[in-house]
Amino acid sequence: MVKTTRTFLLATAGSALGLAVLGALPPVGAFLVERAVAAALVFPGMGQGRAAGTGVTLVLFSVMLTGGAYLAYRWAGFGESRVGLLVCWGLMGGPAGVLAVLVWARGHRLPFGPYVGDAAAWGMAIALPAAAVAMAATRVLPAAGRERSRAFRPRAWVLPCLAAGWSVVWSVLLRERLPLLGWLPLSFSYFEQVAVVLATVAAASLEEALRRRLPVEGRPGRAFVLAWIALSVAPVVYAAVVAIDHGMRELLLAAPLGTGWMAEYLSDLTAVLVATPAQTALPPLVLAVAATGVQRLLPATERAPGPADAVRTDRRWGLVVAGAAVALTYFCLAVTSRFPLLTRRTYDDETPVTVRAVALLAPPDPALGRVALVWLWAIPAVFAVAAAVLVYVAVRGQLAGVFPVSSYPVLVAALALAAGLAWNVGGLVGLAVTGGRPAGIWPAAEAAWFTVFAAPVFGAVLFIVHSQVGVARFVRVVELEDGQTWGKLAEQYRAWKEQVREHVPERRERALVAARAAGGALVLAVVAGAVQGFGGMHDAGEVAGSGPGGLFLVLPVLPAGVPVDGLTGPAYLVLLAALVYAGLARVNLRERRWAAWLTVWGMSVLAGAAAGLGTPAGLQLGLLAGPFAVAGAAVTVRRRALSAGGVVLALVAVAPLVLAGRERAPLVIGTAGWRERPAGLTVDVSYPRAAGAPDAARVNAALVAPVRAYVDEALRRHRQAQAQAPAPTGPQTPVPAPTGPLASGAAFTGPLDHGAMQAPTVLTGSYVLVRNDAWIVSVRYALTGELGRAVTYDRREGRALTVRDVFTPAAFTPAGRRLLAEAVRPFAPEGHDPRTVSVDGHRLLVNLAPGAVELTFGRDYFCVPCAPFTARVPDERLSGLVIRRS
Repeated sequence: MVKTTRTFLLATAGSALGLAVLGALPPVGAFLVERAVAAALVFPGMGQGRAAGTGVTLVLFSVMLTGGAYLAYRWAGFGESRVGLLVCWGLMGGPAGVLAVLVWARGHRLPFGPYVGDAAAWGMAIALPAAAVAMAATRVLPAAGRERSRAFRPRAWVLPCLAAGWSVVWSVLLRERLPLLGWLPLSFSYFEQVAVVLATVAAASLEEALRRRLPVEGRPGRAFVLAWIALSVAPVVYAAVVAIDHGMRELLLAAPLGTGWMAEYLSDLTAVLVATPAQTALPPLVLAVAATGVQRLLPATERAPGPADAVRTDRRWGLVVAGAAVALTYFCLAVTSRFPLLTRRTYDDETPVTVRAVALLAPPDPALGRVALVWLWAIPAVFAVAAAVLVYVAVRGQLAGVFPVSSYPVLVAALALAAGLAWNVGGLVGLAVTGGRPAGIWPAAEAAWFTVFAAPVFGAVLFIVHSQVGVARFVRVVELEDGQTWGKLAEQYRAWKEQVREHVPERRERALVAARAAGGALVLAVVAGAVQGFGGMHDAGEVAGSGPGGLFLVLPVLPAGVPVDGLTGPAYLVLLAALVYAGLARVNLRERRWAAWLTVWGMSVLAGAAAGLGTPAGLQLGLLAGPFAVAGAAVTVRRRALSAGGVVLALVAVAPLVLAGRERAPLVIGTAGWRERPAGLTVDVSYPRAAGAPDAARVNAALVAPVRAYVDEALRRHRQAQAQAPAPTGPQTPVPAPTGPLASGAAFTGPLDHGAMQAPTVLTGSYVLVRNDAWIVSVRYALTGELGRAVTYDRREGRALTVRDVFTPAAFTPAGRRLLAEAVRPFAPEGHDPRTVSVDGHRLLVNLAPGAVELTFGRDYFCVPCAPFTARVPDERLSGLVIRRS
């Protein structure tokens, strides 16, 4: 055996030396360098330096390669395995090549940097053919290592912690000082951070998979080689992720079926690997040695694995799914960071809602200012924490199973509750830290979009992870029961299901919990609807001095709008009952009721967002009604108390209808101002503020809505212009924090000229009170950059009117348009010749005046050039065209 081993090692060393010498000869190297794959055999310093020095370097390389590879082969204990031998020689080729080229460069007093790029690839390209040639020539294998008994029990967390930690240490402290130990370089780019995380996870997973196939207890040498293999794969995973962001995406989107993007991707992947070539050679070796040493120094005591619980989910199950939720959040941050449309919040109503749905987890651009930065970082941070905790609780409350379909709505509900808590708690943190709100950005809308459109996708990913853990648990249960994993699988699976079915809540029990939850939520719905009917739903923005759009006086950070209307309330209650009934199908109600109550709250948020069609009002309705739903499901009420409560709620609900016909007084109208002063833009718009009646708050919300839409769109266009402008140079003036109301609105149509961004753009606005009586309030706004906007509020119906509510269907026909033109003609200025009037056009504003309809026509409406004008047409001239309103 000794002669056989010596023969093989001599043959391997000779083959490596021969191949290395051939690759170092200029004629052979010039021939090989033109070949795509064979170019790796060319010595990096070909044709340079002294021939004797190069020869000594190649001999040293052959000795290091052969000795190191054989040592790894013996330590690994692979036995007489040809694949194991090639793996060990390939592993050693990289470090031997880098060290040999380093010695060669230092000996010739040449810089190492220009040659290190190909050193690792050259070493591996020589090592693998040399081992293959030696095996073919000698037809023998070297002696394998003997089994040794040592106290060595590895810990799975050591290798990933060392790999990620060294990546951070090298990138932050030692990047320029120790280039040979460069390892997964980090930067502020989210894609590179995600690449490091995925590379570390891949290395840990591969090591665990190898250990299952080749146990390492008592075998430090084998543990070292397996860790070396896993760590050598990590740079490839890192490069595969980073290369996605280097130009391949554009080619893929342009021609997904072509081969151009594949070639570009492979080229970028190779470039990333070559950028820090030593990461594929020396760091895996050093980290594998360190990991094995740490694992051996750890205490040998280890808890014996207990029997797997076939019914209940354990802590590890919940932690795995919760970790997946955190990883998914971070991955969303990384992906959205590449799109200025999301980071600068420059999306508009034309942007697909599926894109806007992930804006909640998009990192803010620093150009948005301090207020927006604090708000938009606090919200994802709270979401990550809340999602991890809620998903963990939801999983712990589930009964064990393989692909439990009912777990999917539970996971989605946990994410929905996390989104609702994220924007509310994160908003409170932002408001407490900055004292202001991000102008023109509405996190409530982003949270609502996320709940309806993104949470189901996130929930599907978590469901896959949850199901994978369930499959692993089933395999473990089968193994522990009779040692036959796949022998009688169907029979054992049925027995397992029967064991779990004893703990599944019955349909009647679930229906009772769902009905109680809906009844508890009905309490808040009826009370909120009654308050709305009395006209007492004050908005928080009015209290906070930043415009309307809130819900309760004591929570100024919750701008949710009116929570309940004629359709959202009943739809919410029906959806809540259905979701609770379906979601509790596999919840452990008897032993982990706290998880069931959080699930009910999450179902409430999900039902509210769905009933509100992705609006903040629906989201807030579900969030605020959730505790009432939980109380209704958790508290048992006697029949008499339930009947008395029903009577009281009925009286509360009917009272506003009884008092709806009471006499109303005209509102007292004052003037308020909306001012925003971001860098390069000044907004100063005045708008009316009503007082003197119970419904004044709701009237104010309707009157300020056009101003809110105008300002929000102006701020969005301003952010978009700043994103497209070149970065400023020289000292900059600090930007004051914006102040003013906040909400979302319609499209902004006026020009916004930022030019060289020297003089700030000024946007002003004023209003004209067209009508104010006991039933109708009508206002016309004059705004910079556009014709203006009009709003007419009907106090009896409690809503703003559209042109379809003012004019009859006949006014929208061709004959009706001509009749409208005839009615307007006597009031038109000289030079205007009305032929048709389209009251639903964007160049015409409609207001209701006392006994008349006021029409404001834009520039060049009837002729060119013609100035804008306003005509007040009496109702008598519009007989049959206008809906009469006293």
